[in-house]
Parts: sequence; C-alpha cells; structure tokens
Amino acid sequence: MSGTQSNNKRIAKNTAFLYFRMVLTMFIGLFSVRIILNALGEENYGIYNVVGGVVTMLAFLNNSLSSATQRFLSFELGKGNKGGLHLIFCNSMTLYIVVCVILLVLAETGGLWFVNNKLVIPNERMIAANWIYQFSIVSFLCTILSSPFNAVIIAREKMDIYAYVSIAESLLKLALIYSILVLGGDKLIIYGFFMMLVSVSIFIFYMVYCLVNFEETRYRYVFDKSKIKEIGNFAGWGIWGALSNIFKSQGINILLNIFFGPVVNASRGIAYQVEGAVNTLVQNFYTAMRPQLIKSYAAHETEEMFKLLNMSTRLGYYMMFLVSLVFLYETPLIFSLWLGKIPQFSIPFTRLVLIGQLFIVLANPLMTAIHATGRVAKYQFGSGCIFMAVLPFSYFILKIDQNSFWPFIVQIIASLLYWLLTIERCYKLMHLSLKNYFVMVSRLIFVSLILLLGSQLLHQWGPGDWLGFVILCVYTLVVGLTAILFIDCSKLERAIIKNIIFLKLHK
Repeated sequence: MSGTQSNNKRIAKNTAFLYFRMVLTMFIGLFSVRIILNALGEENYGIYNVVGGVVTMLAFLNNSLSSATQRFLSFELGKGNKGGLHLIFCNSMTLYIVVCVILLVLAETGGLWFVNNKLVIPNERMIAANWIYQFSIVSFLCTILSSPFNAVIIAREKMDIYAYVSIAESLLKLALIYSILVLGGDKLIIYGFFMMLVSVSIFIFYMVYCLVNFEETRYRYVFDKSKIKEIGNFAGWGIWGALSNIFKSQGINILLNIFFGPVVNASRGIAYQVEGAVNTLVQNFYTAMRPQLIKSYAAHETEEMFKLLNMSTRLGYYMMFLVSLVFLYETPLIFSLWLGKIPQFSIPFTRLVLIGQLFIVLANPLMTAIHATGRVAKYQFGSGCIFMAVLPFSYFILKIDQNSFWPFIVQIIASLLYWLLTIERCYKLMHLSLKNYFVMVSRLIFVSLILLLGSQLLHQWGPGDWLGFVILCVYTLVVGLTAILFIDCSKLERAIIKNIIFLKLHK
C-alpha cells in the first residue's frame, strides 16, 4: 500500500471515529440545551453564559500553547524523533503549569472584579453568579492541564480514545443535567458544580491514560531554553491571534450584556450552541486531517500536502454549507422542536453566525498549513488585528444604533478579511497556486448558488411545516451531492467514487 493510500485510510478511519463521537455528542448536547433552558430559565442561562465567558476570555494563553504543542508533537512524529517527543511534552507541560498560575491570579483579581462591578446581573443572583464563576475557574484550569495530554492523543492519531471520552463526557453531562430537575436548591449553582465535576473527571482520565500508554507523557521538570524559546515564539504570536478571537467572541458577549442584558446573552448562547454543533462536523474531519498535513510538510512531501489541503478545504466547506443551508431556512421549525420556547433573538443570531463561519471553514486548512511551516508571526499579527477590531467597531456602531445584530454583521466582515489574509500568507510561505485555489473556490461558489436558488424557491413556493422541512433536506442531500459530483469532482475522483460504490454493492 502506498504512503498516500495509507494516509487516506488512516484519515478515513480517524474521521469515522470522530463522526461516531459527533453524532452522539451533538444530539446529546443539543438535547441538553432544552433541558437546561427550561430548568434554569432564560435569565439564569444568560448569566451562566456570560459569567463563564469571563473565564473563557482568559483562554487565549491555553489555546495558543495547545496549538503549539500539537504542531511540535506532530512535527517530531513526522521526523520519527522519540527523544524529541518527550522533550517537547515536558517543556510544554512546564509552560502549562506556569500558565495555570498566571490565569488563576488574573481570574481571582481582575476577572472577579469585572463580574461583580461591570456585568449586568440582577442583585438577587450575584451570589449564584459568583459561585458559577469559581466553578468555571476550576473547570477551566482542568481543561488547560488536559490540553497537553489531549495534544499527544491527537498527534498520535488515537481518535477512538478521543471519541469515546467525548461520548462519555456528554452522557455524564446529560445524566447530571437530568438530576437538576429533581434536586432542590439553586439550580444554577448545582448546574455549575456538576459541570466542574465533569471537567475534573475528564482531566484525570486523560492524564492516567496517557501515562499508561505513552512514554513521552511521563513528566519531569525540564526547562530547555532552546525548546522553550522555539515553542514560545510559535505560541507567542498565537497568543495575539487567540486573544483577538476572545475579543471577537466573549468580548462581544459581554458587550451585548452591557447594552442589552442577560436575556440577549441567552439568545447568543443558543446561536453558538448551534454553530458549535454544526462546526463539529468540520472540526472532526480537520482533527483527523491536521496531523497528516503537518507530518507531510515535515517529511517534505509537498505534493501530498497540497492534495490534503485541497481535499480538506472542499470536504470541510461542503459539510458546513449543506447543514447550514437547512438551518438558514428552517431555523424557526427546528428551534420550536428543539427548545419549545424560543429566545427572542436566537433565530437571526444563529443565521448570522453560520454565515460568518463559512469563511472560517475555508480558512482553517490553510491556517494548518501555515502553522506547519512554523513561520506564523505576520499571519498571527494580521489575523489578530482583524479580529481585535471587531470589538471596538461593534461598540461604536452600537453607540450610534442600538441594534443587537450589528456585532454579528461586523464579525462576518472580519471573517471574510481573515480568509483573504490566510490565502495571501499561504501564497507567500508555501507558493500556493492562486489560480488553482480560486478555480476550486469558484466551483464551491457555483454549487452553493445552485443549492441556494433551489432552497429559496422551495421556501417561497413549497409547502410549510414538516413536509417542507423534509423536502428541503432531501433536496439538499440529493441535489447537493449530485452537483458536487458532476460540477466539483474531477473525472478521476468520479471514477474512484464509482469504484468504491461498485465494490460496496458487490460485497
């Protein structure tokens, strides 16, 4: 079996594990939201969303280190350097411990002051909000310390373990959420405490599993200046990029709270629950693909890397677009079934968030390729500036016109600029063929326009309610796959698909 076939088989296997995880966790996650919303009410749900968001704002250090750890571990695996693996892990873990101390100090000083003095929270719910804040800090620290172990699992492509743990986590959360309905006391505080217990349990499992199975995770204090500098330089620019993403997401969440109160935070929380569930479709595939792309670059297999880049961009976009299309047209029906009582702005917020995410999905494979080079300074600075600008622009527009839609529109524009920047950096760093790339994108747009036109006609002239929903789903699946096959796929790809179907039918 050739290297390409072996890599594709591994990616397919890992993607299958991740999609098995995705189907269950997405169903459980979305189902849980209805229970939580009904148990807590819109106001309490909004409080949990915005208070937890203050802690999440401190995640920029963790996200940057996590990305750096995965990149360097995958790179060492691509070179077959076992000693280098252990050195990278130990140095990374040392940095994570330092990060935990820094974030704990920031959270218990500036973050705590902000929660009690700046957020719009009813006075009678301030005690509960403070409990939620402390539980969120513990959960967050456990998530940070889980990251290096998680990075090893992903770099070693053990996606079955990653999938099983996620499924167990979702089932445990669902069981604990149900228990809220029967327990007495303050349901918001109980919910926060249970979510903290889940985070602690997952951290302990990841740590024990990695210590038993992977020698490189047996931590000893190491402070190799050259490695620390290498990881730090990579993560340092990532911190700027990640900080800008926090400003774009949680900063906007807090801005909405200040201008409109916790009920609007609940609507935004619902929108991002949907975005997270739909985006999981793509991220599972990217998680399986990312180590292979980085390893291909490390092994100087340029042709293989660009094939993976092309495939992941197309598949990722179509996964996101086809599901988003159904949500864009049938959001009221889906939400009425899902939530029962629909928060006021959740439908338009969801539509706007999904539109912006399409540009992010197009940029993600290119971003991974840039990270593989290790030359991320200009890219992270540029993307950071784009997303950092979302918050002040949104603030000034809201001062002029207090319409809660404006921050989401600004985010869509920022996502488009981010995608264009990512293309430019890939062209400069890796000699990406702009002609080939934009020919590929033009086919994506053409297929999208065909589906949008048909969906709009069905929405205007077709039957409503459940019959219309079923027709739209069938149309999206049948016409979408047909258009992709005959417009986007090459003759070789169609022949491969035909052979796969032929072999499956004759087994």
